[in-house]
Amino acid sequence: MSMSRPCSRSLVLPLCLLVVLSALNGQAAAASRVRVSSSTTMTRNIEEENALLLLLAGPPVLSESIMGTVGRLPCNVTPPIYEDRVALVIWYKVGLKTPIYSVDTRDSNFAQGTHWSDETYRERLSFYVEGRAGTLTIKSTTEDDTGEYRCRVDFQKSPTRNSKVNLTVIIPPESVIILDSKGATIKDHTLGPYNEGSGINITCVAIGGRPQPRVTWLHGNTVYKDASVGQPLSERRVANVLSLPRLERRNLHMQLTCRAENNNLTTPIISSVVLDMNLRPLIVKLQGENRPLSAGNSYQLSCVVIGARPAPTITWWKGSTPMKNTHEIANPDGNMTTSVLTFTPTIDDRGKFLSCRAEQSMIPESGMEDGWKLDIYHIPVVSLELGTNSLNSTLREGIDVFFECNIKSNPWIYKVSWRHNGEILANNPAEGIAVSNQSLVLQNASRARSGIYTCVGSNREGDGESNPVQLDIRFAPVCRPIQKTTYSSGRHETVKVACEIDANPAETTFVWKFNATQGETVDIPASQVAVDRGRSIAHYTPMTENDYGTLLCWATNEIGDQSEPCVYTITPSGEPDPLLNCTVLNQTSTGFQIECIEGFDGGLQQDFIMEVYMNGTTRNPKISKSKRPYFEVSGLVPGLGYNVFLIAQNGKGRSNATILQVYTLKDPEKQTVKITFTKSYQRFRPALPKPKATATTTSDCICDEDEFLNLGKGISHDEGKDVVQQEGSGGYYFHLIFY
Repeated sequence: MSMSRPCSRSLVLPLCLLVVLSALNGQAAAASRVRVSSSTTMTRNIEEENALLLLLAGPPVLSESIMGTVGRLPCNVTPPIYEDRVALVIWYKVGLKTPIYSVDTRDSNFAQGTHWSDETYRERLSFYVEGRAGTLTIKSTTEDDTGEYRCRVDFQKSPTRNSKVNLTVIIPPESVIILDSKGATIKDHTLGPYNEGSGINITCVAIGGRPQPRVTWLHGNTVYKDASVGQPLSERRVANVLSLPRLERRNLHMQLTCRAENNNLTTPIISSVVLDMNLRPLIVKLQGENRPLSAGNSYQLSCVVIGARPAPTITWWKGSTPMKNTHEIANPDGNMTTSVLTFTPTIDDRGKFLSCRAEQSMIPESGMEDGWKLDIYHIPVVSLELGTNSLNSTLREGIDVFFECNIKSNPWIYKVSWRHNGEILANNPAEGIAVSNQSLVLQNASRARSGIYTCVGSNREGDGESNPVQLDIRFAPVCRPIQKTTYSSGRHETVKVACEIDANPAETTFVWKFNATQGETVDIPASQVAVDRGRSIAHYTPMTENDYGTLLCWATNEIGDQSEPCVYTITPSGEPDPLLNCTVLNQTSTGFQIECIEGFDGGLQQDFIMEVYMNGTTRNPKISKSKRPYFEVSGLVPGLGYNVFLIAQNGKGRSNATILQVYTLKDPEKQTVKITFTKSYQRFRPALPKPKATATTTSDCICDEDEFLNLGKGISHDEGKDVVQQEGSGGYYFHLIFY
């Protein structure tokens, strides 16, 4: 059948096409054998073959190649019958008018056959056979290499075989970028931070690639199925939007990966972001247990906040009042923050609500709190006041006085005690003191009950004492117990007699009277009476013997008159009485001390004199004066005897001397001597027995100094012996004993 004979219309079209192809193949084979040189005729034949094969051939073999790598186009070169062999292999690219490659094996095998390649491909094309399959390879594939290729195999005996191969040269995507909901590129691979509970929309855009890549979102190895595989934005851009409607705590630090791929040969391009979140507090807890706190003590209270990110804002509140003096400690992992409050409660804090509040400032309505109702222990707060009955009446002697003790205490008191001027006041009905829990009654109160009163409440926290209440019992004047009541004065000598009284109120008037010996009283003129610092002073001058006696003083205040007068005795003044019971103390080798008891002062101020003479002389005495009957002397010669004169004197003169004879010690060892000196008018007095040793030195001699100084004449003494002196009808007896 030749190509010039048209197909009969009665033939089926496919059968006609097969006949045409067979004719073409025969002509092509003949042309190849005779090497027809007419290019125009060959080009027309190739185009006709390609057009017909597009209709007759089955689905093409698909082949892929990454741009820049090797493309492989398979072709079946196995003869259909065993005795046959391949004569010629020709490769065509659909759309080109000439073959691109051929292998002539009519006179040899594939290895030694004649290989030809179109100049356009230069040396990029090669053909090799492994087993029964042949492969055309294209080196360094480009985008233009994409297309449909036809492999024609001519056999020596069998009909020609044609097969199709579709080569796709793949261009991988160049890059991917991730955009936030505002379309901004996410930097540092960190997404957010987003608030817990909010939603996010992020977009992954793949740039470049042919065919257009598939864009997917993954978390770990899990693909988000609800995210689209990508929507083209342009020829070079494909986008995929991931929506997470509500972020949860578990989404913190979630890694979201965008993957772009358009083949199975290369590694997909990926970009990942880590989701950063702001988390609201999960737990807010005051540490410890709610127990009573003591007012005035300092406490450190801790509040632990867990789950907030970043660190929350923690505040302390007492009721509606914010608290200060806090500091915070954050765990290294940032999941727990502890706030410490230094708190010193007061009594007024009892019943208030102490709370710790944590909130994430970037998340609205994220606050949580925990707190306690404060129970404050404190020392009892005590106030004391006079009872209503006592407030409304004048507090004078003889009335009943009521006190009320008001107490605020937590815990409640276990005891109430009362104090008067700091001393405990116990219940004593016999003395008119009635204590009944928080009340005190002073029955028939006397002026002795005046003073400061407090009540004390006691609980486990301590003792709370009330404010002091001054009880001022008003009473009529009375004589002050301790005052001078005896005055001495000479005739025509004025004496100032002071009348001292106790009275409340202290504003008083005075009346003076003189009580004569006949029992009559004479008023003292007001001109002779003066008031000095709350006391009345009468200037009284005895003129005759009858003017000595007693002065009477009465005082009056708003409470009443003095019931009993103050009595003062006026006596004639004279010399003082001698000193009594003089005792030698701390006797040493160079001195000694003497202490006496003073006698009557003669009605005048007195002072005291000691004169010390060495035995046998009246010259150069050691003299000392004192306001009280106590004397010291030093600088004496050891082992000698001294006569000591002890005298009291006042404005009227000197008393008789009390005379001691004292010996200084001969050595540092202390000695004690007892001297007894007695004046007697007996004709003869026998020797006195030795008295027992004592620790003091006493003298019974109260005599004239000159008389004593003349004693020494004719007197001898020995230690441990009695000495007797007889002279006229009288005599002096010494009993001198050394220890």
